[in-house]
Amino acid sequence: MAIRKFRESFKWLIWLVAIAFVAWLGLELGANILNFNWTRVKPWQEGIVAEIGKYQLTVQEYDAAVQKAIAETLAVRGVEALPPEEEEAIRDAVFYQLVDMIRWKQLANKYGIKLSDKTVLTLVALFPPPEIMRDTLFNKDGKFNYQLYLQVLNDKRYAPIFAAYERELRTQIPVEITRALFVKVPSISRYEMWKRYEAENTKYGFSFVNLVYNQIKDTPTGVSEEKLKEFYEKHRDDFKKPPRADLYIVRVDKVPLKADSLQAKELVDNALEEAKTNWEGAVKAYSEDTRTKEKAGELGWFAKDDPNLPPEIRSALSQADTGVVLGPFLFPFGWDIVKVLEVDSTGDSVKLAHILITVKTSYQSKQEIRDSLLRFLEEVEKGKDKKAKFVELAKKYGFRVDSTGLFSLADGFIPFVGPDRALLSWIKRAKVGELSPVVYRPQFYLVALLLDKRKAGVPPYEEVKEEVKRKYVLDYKRRKGLKLLEEIKAKLSAGTPIDSIPALYPDIRLSVGSEDSASSNAFVRGLVAKDLFFSLLRKVKSGSWQGPYDYETGAYLVLKRYEVPVSKEEFDKKFQTLLPQEQQQVAMKFIGGFAKELEDLFPLKDYRGYIY
Repeated sequence: MAIRKFRESFKWLIWLVAIAFVAWLGLELGANILNFNWTRVKPWQEGIVAEIGKYQLTVQEYDAAVQKAIAETLAVRGVEALPPEEEEAIRDAVFYQLVDMIRWKQLANKYGIKLSDKTVLTLVALFPPPEIMRDTLFNKDGKFNYQLYLQVLNDKRYAPIFAAYERELRTQIPVEITRALFVKVPSISRYEMWKRYEAENTKYGFSFVNLVYNQIKDTPTGVSEEKLKEFYEKHRDDFKKPPRADLYIVRVDKVPLKADSLQAKELVDNALEEAKTNWEGAVKAYSEDTRTKEKAGELGWFAKDDPNLPPEIRSALSQADTGVVLGPFLFPFGWDIVKVLEVDSTGDSVKLAHILITVKTSYQSKQEIRDSLLRFLEEVEKGKDKKAKFVELAKKYGFRVDSTGLFSLADGFIPFVGPDRALLSWIKRAKVGELSPVVYRPQFYLVALLLDKRKAGVPPYEEVKEEVKRKYVLDYKRRKGLKLLEEIKAKLSAGTPIDSIPALYPDIRLSVGSEDSASSNAFVRGLVAKDLFFSLLRKVKSGSWQGPYDYETGAYLVLKRYEVPVSKEEFDKKFQTLLPQEQQQVAMKFIGGFAKELEDLFPLKDYRGYIY
């Protein structure tokens, strides 16, 4: 009986093992046939610089755009090379130009906006590519000849130029059409333009008294917790916060490493040897100081004990004679070789020239810096308590950890980083406790740990308790300030000169002033919340003191003495000039607002930190 049961169980066991084996074999064979790797290949390992929505920006596409931008910059400036930091800045700018272009291109595709083959051919025929327009072979009598251009439309030698031009047309024009369609806002009201023009150009004669509430020294005493909570509940909307996040950030600058200094030192030694026999030739060949390179490195006259000179150079100059070459001296900005061109008759002053050779961060050093961050990330990922592990491992690697505290995501600015669209995009997608990828910036790399993320809304009382206290005190001062201004208004209405008012209240700093023929565009000392102030002037009656008018941090008393209205005929004459400016402002404002929607529609995943 037992044996029979064992045999039956054994049959099931055989079948289970057989099925498992066949499944494994199938998968193994499939993996071999398809060359499948169980370790998922990362996008950057396949040469993907970024993902924008569903579009994958490749290294080839990005590098081509960067090289084109650098070549154009070199051509415009008439130089052979750019400083490394400027090339880095160009790379960053090109990246975001491409990101924006790709987003608009995807939007164009979404709405089916594209060029037909016939349209592209017509455009190519009507508008020659820039490369051909610049080619003097197509000039006749010093001008571009269209007939010569038509003769090469089917010439295979020019096929690469036409192919590239066609690709650009198919990309750029649908984008511009899409932008034009989305920016086609409702026509601007002539009446609204007139009211704005009138508000900006009407001139006034006026006097004012301005009191900033914080100038009142009195503060409430014995404020209970119950009163603060009551104030919080009554003014909840005043404590509303935008979406916020809190990060730990490790930022590593792309500084030269020891190998870079040694490599530069070899160059410096060569420069020093040549400088001793051919100073001008050495300056032209080696110096990177563009301000002095064209004048043989000349710096001018210096006193030997000039405190503006580094102490190493001052020390070397103490016994230096005309013609001596000193150095090399190593400073944070690089290596310096100095030549004494002349010593004055007293021996106290010298005329100097120099050769500056900077220490640059090599590609290998940048790679080493980036790899250290990658190892840091891998180790942090293995820890259970990532927050503690992040700090602990940062110390091990010699990295500094900065804590941003809760900051607004609506401002587009990240503490210790600045504006960074890629990092902001990651924060919006990430969950608390996640690590960011390596973020590329022109001057540094960084990684971040998301400690906290909060939606827009009113925080609990305990979180904003200190802010509640500040606003409670400000509200107390506000009520006192408004009473004080009522008192001052009575004095002014009774004939007290406005200039004597500050002396009557020595414990409070009051701003008083008078202006003649001033518009809202004028600078007026002592005015804050200027837009509010001039809107008040448009509403109040002339001839008597009005107010107090409350604004966020203070209040005004206003006396409008006269008003010089703007002419409607003047506006009508300028209307055609003003209209394009107004349309452009409205369009730019619309595009700026729509850019945020595009970012949400086609989110950015930036992998530059793993490649460059």
